[in-house]
Amino acid sequence: MRPLVLLLLASLLLPVGLAGAEEPKLGADDGSFEKELNERYPVEFRARVAAAIDRGVAWLLTQQKPDGSWASAHNKGYPMGPTAFAALTLLKGGLRRDHPAIDKAFAHLRTLPMRKTYSVGVLLMALDARHARARDPFATEKVDKYGRSVRKDPCLSRISKEDAAWMQQAVDFLLENRTEKGVWRYPSKKQDFDLSCTQYALLGLKAAMRCGVKIPASVWLAALTYVLDFQKQDGPEVRLRANEARGDYRVVWTEQAKSRGFAYSHRLKATKGSMTTAGIACLIICQSELWNSRKFKGDVRLRTRVGIRDAMAWMQTWYTPFVNPVVGPDGKARHAGPPAIGGPNHYYYLYGLERAGIFGRVRYFGEHDWYEEGAEILLPDQEPDGGWRPPNRVVESCFAILFLKRATSRMKVPVITAPAQDDAGGAEAKGRSKPRKR
Repeated sequence: MRPLVLLLLASLLLPVGLAGAEEPKLGADDGSFEKELNERYPVEFRARVAAAIDRGVAWLLTQQKPDGSWASAHNKGYPMGPTAFAALTLLKGGLRRDHPAIDKAFAHLRTLPMRKTYSVGVLLMALDARHARARDPFATEKVDKYGRSVRKDPCLSRISKEDAAWMQQAVDFLLENRTEKGVWRYPSKKQDFDLSCTQYALLGLKAAMRCGVKIPASVWLAALTYVLDFQKQDGPEVRLRANEARGDYRVVWTEQAKSRGFAYSHRLKATKGSMTTAGIACLIICQSELWNSRKFKGDVRLRTRVGIRDAMAWMQTWYTPFVNPVVGPDGKARHAGPPAIGGPNHYYYLYGLERAGIFGRVRYFGEHDWYEEGAEILLPDQEPDGGWRPPNRVVESCFAILFLKRATSRMKVPVITAPAQDDAGGAEAKGRSKPRKR
């Protein structure tokens, strides 16, 4: 592997004039930062990834049933989920939206009732993907001088009236099946909260927003507040090594943080990599939708910035691509380290790692290039037929393809920003004027 460089996150950009309160800035202690080249991955590595994605997509197509569905161990409880997930993966993997397999998949999905949070969230993501072109995982994102994306949401102009109405129905299901606190479970009366379900509900709602569905700010605020309260409230002091990708360069700095992760539920106390990436996704999604809302008051803005920063610090502390990291209430790791590879929810964790990295616009956790290291686990794990590991090959293969494709849609506005910049994300007060190569 190539030498690895820097990591993640820190202070979040505050729009001028909102919330009516001036907040302290987070960032490097001395307000300094540097700019470094965001080097392209080697041609040979990119070619291996592209070939693996193509083989994975081809294998997934062979698993579609005559009725348009995909079978998995989850079909009994989640008849909509595996098919929606496969359709999402094929579309993100580059299959055109009018491909016969895609038409058959959505025709089948229309026959199924909406019953489960996971399934409906993924359905919304698949509908968004149907009307947005798949992106090159190695393309350099076009941003303005403040780091804001200049792309448009293609689903807004391309979605059909039928799919828009279907999306609204799915959004209504999710809003009607929130808990009293404004978060999600399967749904099940036996369960009071589930961070994983909440993540997929918010991913689905964010996809619907990209396609023009309106969702009240109160929905995002309730979920944000609950997830912030659910995050571990304390943790060890660490020095966060932060980076924000801006097209062909990165802004890098360090700052003080606390390593604070997330558990799966109130009953299960261990913090996990899969759940900490889920917490990061929830916080960033809610923040992105509240960005210009006056409901997003100064104190909540600051709590959100600190929450994301500290969750990133947990990822820096416990990062590994080999297994889903687990840390007990005693602060000790419970997961196996290298050379062991796999374990419970490994691929699910890797797909969560991809979301945290893309949403956070970070290339490195600490000194680890999360994408390169994750890909180097998945590429040799691919079976000769193009799929990934048993026993639940359809779902695991979807996780692998979505990771390799860097399939998560990026936020338009940076969720983090380098220190020593004005609150509008403007002129750099300190730092190097030219990117430097490491």
